[in-house]
Parts: sequence; C-alpha cells; structure tokens
Amino acid sequence: MNNRTILLVEDEQLHRLTLQDNLEDAGYQVYCAENGQQALDLIAKHSFPVALFDIKLPDISGIELQHELQSRQPDCNIILMTGQSSVEAAVVAMRDGAYDYLAKPFKVDLLLLRIERAFQLQTLRKQLIECSSGQALSSNSPKFQQVVHSCKVAAQTQATVLLLGESGVGKERLADFIHRSSPRAAAPMIRVNCAAIPEALLEGEMFGYRKGAFTGAQRDHDGLLLQADGGTLFLDEIGEIPLTMQVKLLRVLQEKKLRRLGEDRERNVDFRLVAATHQDLAQLVKEGRVREDFYYRLNVIPVQIPPLRERREDIAALLSEFINFFARQNDQAPIVLSPETFASLENYPFPGNIRELRNLLERLQVLYAGQEVGPDKLPPEIVAAKATGSELIQGFRTDVSLKEAVRKFEAKFIRAVLVEERDNKSAAAERLGISRKTLWEKLSRE
Repeated sequence: MNNRTILLVEDEQLHRLTLQDNLEDAGYQVYCAENGQQALDLIAKHSFPVALFDIKLPDISGIELQHELQSRQPDCNIILMTGQSSVEAAVVAMRDGAYDYLAKPFKVDLLLLRIERAFQLQTLRKQLIECSSGQALSSNSPKFQQVVHSCKVAAQTQATVLLLGESGVGKERLADFIHRSSPRAAAPMIRVNCAAIPEALLEGEMFGYRKGAFTGAQRDHDGLLLQADGGTLFLDEIGEIPLTMQVKLLRVLQEKKLRRLGEDRERNVDFRLVAATHQDLAQLVKEGRVREDFYYRLNVIPVQIPPLRERREDIAALLSEFINFFARQNDQAPIVLSPETFASLENYPFPGNIRELRNLLERLQVLYAGQEVGPDKLPPEIVAAKATGSELIQGFRTDVSLKEAVRKFEAKFIRAVLVEERDNKSAAAERLGISRKTLWEKLSRE
C-alpha cells in the first residue's frame, strides 16, 4: 500500500462515489466502506495514514470507529464528516484525537486541502522520527530540502560545517542532524553557546585545567574540547569568540592537539566541528573582530538556512506538529485553529522564524487547550499582516534571468493569493484570471 492511501467510510452511495472519484482524481488510493463493520475489516488488513468518515454510520457511530481505529493505528489522521447538528460532537472527537472535521456540505477544494495537510503531517511525523535516528529532516520546501541534502552529504566527511542564518531558523537542529547522520553518531555531541560563557572563563571551560592551575581550580577538568573527543563539537554564535581564543582554537583545529591549563603535556583530540552564527562573518573580518585565517578555517562547507518566510510550505505541517507536541507534553486536548487563524499564521512573515512559531503555539496550547482558537487570540501584528508588494519581492535574487525572475514572482504571487483565499483554488483561479486547470499546472511546476 502506498503512502497516499485513504480509508473512506460513507453510507450514502452517491456521496461515497463522488468523494472517491474526487480523491482518486487528486492522486490518492482510496479504500471504501459503507459501514463501520466493513471499515473494521479493512483496518484489520491495511494501515491507513488518513481516514475520512461520517460521524453517523448505520451500524456503529463514527466516534466508536474513531476510538477503534486510534487503538489499532494510533498514527492515522482522522477527518470526520458531520452535519450541522453534529458539529459539537465533532469538536469533542477532535479533543479525543481526531485530526479535523468537515461540516456538510463542503467544497471539494476544502476537502482536498484538509486531506493534503493531513498527509503533510504524516510525512512530517515520519521524518521527525527518522531525524531522531539521524536519517532525515522534515520539509516541503525545495530550498530547505537542498539545505538538508547539503548537510547529509557533509555529514559523511570530516569537514567543518558553518551553519548560517537568522536567529530561530533551526541551526542547532541541523547541527544535531549532521552529528546523527555521521560516522561519529555513537560518540557525544558537545554543544557550546559561545555568547553565554564569560570571556574570563572561556579558556578554562574550552581547554580544561589541572587541579590548582588557578584560584578556584579544586579538581581536574577536561574541558569541552576533550569531552567532544571522537564526536562532534557544536559552537553556536561562533562570531562571539574573542580574538585570543580564536588563535588557540585554530591551532587545535589544525594540529588536533591541546594542552589543559596548568599542564605541560599535550593531548591528542579528534572532534568534528560544526559552527553556527546569525552574523556576517566576512563583515566581522573587515571590522577586525574575526581573524581571517580563523574565518577560512570555519568556512569550509557553508550552509545558508532560509528563514521561515521563504519556506511557507512548511508552516501548515509545523503548526500541526507543535500543537500535538505541546498537547501531549502538557497532557491536554489539542487546540483547534479556525480557518481565519490558520490563514493569518500562514500569511505572517515570522521574523523570529521557527522559534517564534514554536513559542506562539506553546502559549496558545497552554492557554486554550481543547478550544477553537480564533484570530482574537493571536497577537495583533499577526492578524494585521498582509502580503504587500514589497513583501512579495523580498529576498529575490538579481543574478538570474528575467524569465526565471518572472517565474519566481508569479509563484510567490499565486501563493499569496491562495493564502488570502484560504487555499480555495477555484476562487484563487478566478481572482488571478486563469482557469483552475492552469492554476494546478502552475502549482505543480513550483
């Protein structure tokens, strides 16, 4: 069974056949059942990433089917279909773990949007599990997928990797991915925030010391470099390291030897260095704050990580993952984002990147557990965000042909219209002055 498989349970034959046709036309493989018992038979034979069924079935209730499916296949994303009179029951079902619900009658575009988001969440879960064992990172963005590919290739070498990007884009997570994907995965990864250690203590913390080497050195201390021996050393905010320490660290990187404070003999040390910064190191070199030789030693494999505003394709999946994570962490029912809230979050540029999104979702989940979250619960700057013309051209490269620049602008403009139309492709196509078929073709080329 492929990973685009759906369990569809609907007792009304005409509606079932219509839904099946629409889903299959969209590329999904559909297994159909007309009642709860047939659905249970299918569940016993197959695993389903996504299930779509009516909350009212002729033999058992959709809620009972939900509980049975969750007990057998806990990773299945369940979408309930309900009449207006059963919306309250659907909301309760979501608090019990259902992924989403659709109130009848609903448009096909809305159904396909919810289904696709459910599959995106499945992909994200799988990739997060793989990431924990050093195999993959989650993304629907071609830009970020290229970043992951670069990190995966670099992980198999001993070369120093320099992770560049704004605060909150996930540099530490990528560093962890590099370590877990490398031959050093069984050894420790030592994390150091260079900006958090006072300069007076930095050398002792990094290189270690012998007992009595200075006042207060009451025991031997190996230091962070020796602790990383055989593994990976992750130096975050590398631009904050003082010049004197840059000289000493550069020597260790070149000679693979170090001497603890107060000690005469040198020790061999072998670690893989991954460094990260949100600063422009080349500019720091010009300002005299970073040594040129140190910069070149770090800049072996530079990886530029795009900000979240340039990988909006990932926002929907990240929203679902963070909501479920914080709900489980706090033993709460997950919040439900209203369509207006969802659109506002997709439209917001997130200057604080993934960290800002994560913190926002943690706050919303803690404060409004089990409730529907409307735009009134969001910070005002998020609700007010609009896709302006200047935002549309933000970050465009000028080293490409006019044809390529036009194509990129068109793709970004289409995505902005889709956000405002809540992914209603018919409405977006009408607003863009093109056919729905043409819109699908343009989206498939992105």
